[in-house]
Amino acid sequence: MDPERLYHDIHSGRIANAVVSDRTLWKVTGTDRVRYLNGQVTNDVGLLKAGSTIYAAILTPKGKLLGDLWIGATDDALWIDGPTSERDILETRLRRFLAADDVEFERFDDWRLHRIFTPSSFALPPDAVAFRSNRYGLPGWDLWTASAIAVDAGPPVPAALLESFRLEAGLPQWGAELHPGDLPQEVGLDPLAISYQKGCYVGQEVISRVHHIGHPNRALVLLAAPPLVEKLQKGAGLWRDGEEVGRITSVAHSFARRASIALGIVKRVSAAPGIQLRSGDSLLKVIEPLQPR
Repeated sequence: MDPERLYHDIHSGRIANAVVSDRTLWKVTGTDRVRYLNGQVTNDVGLLKAGSTIYAAILTPKGKLLGDLWIGATDDALWIDGPTSERDILETRLRRFLAADDVEFERFDDWRLHRIFTPSSFALPPDAVAFRSNRYGLPGWDLWTASAIAVDAGPPVPAALLESFRLEAGLPQWGAELHPGDLPQEVGLDPLAISYQKGCYVGQEVISRVHHIGHPNRALVLLAAPPLVEKLQKGAGLWRDGEEVGRITSVAHSFARRASIALGIVKRVSAAPGIQLRSGDSLLKVIEPLQPR
C-alpha cells in the first residue's frame, strides 16, 4: 500500500499492524510484584489497571539509563518489554534487589510484539496478551504472541512509516536517542517516563536532584526542515552561531508537514522552540511535536 495513503488511513482509525522485532518480554508474577517493580523503575506502576500500560526507565544507582520499558498489566501479572539488545543486563538488574519478595520473572524470548494501530478492540489470537498504549504517539494496542502465531490485523506498516509517526510525536527510541549511561532527562524521557510523586526507586536521588535544584545540560529537540531540503543525515552535526551544539539522531519524512523532520540531542540553551540550527547546507527550526489527530 502507498505509505502516504496508509498514513492517513491509520490517522482515520483504520486498523493496521507492524511487527516490532527489537523488544523482549518478561512476565512478572507474585503478590509483591507491584511494590517491588515500583522500587525499580521511574514511573508509577501503582497506577496500572488491567489492560493499560505505562512507559518507564530503569536506572543504575547513579541515575544512568539501563533501558526503557513499557509495562502492562493483566489481572494476575505485570508484563515488561525492554530493548532486546540489553535483555541480559535488564534480566540481571530486574532480579538484583530481590530478597524475600514474592516476585517471579519469566522471559519470553520466543514471543513477538505486534503494534496494532486502531483505537477499537479487536479479536485476540489464542494465548496472547494485549495492552492499550500510545507507542509511536498514536492510540492502539501492544499485542504479544508466540512467534509462530500469525496475526491478521490490517495491512503491514513499514518501518519508515513507524519512524514518521514516532518523530512527529517527538518520541525517543532505544539505540537512536537512548543509550546506556544517558541521563534520562537529557534524552527526552521527562515527562514521558518519570513520576515525581511516587515513592523511592533505584536512581531516584539523582533524578530528583536534577529536577528540583539543577538542570540537564542537554535536551531532545524536534526539528523541521524546509519542504525542498534533501534528506537530512543521521549523525550530522547541528550548529548555532558557529558552534556545534548537538547532533541529529533520527530522520523521517513527515506526511503532515510534507518535509523532512529530525530528532536531535542539543545543548539545553539551544533547545527552545523557534531556535534555528544549521546542519550542512540546511537551516532547521526547533518545533513542537505534532498533536495526535
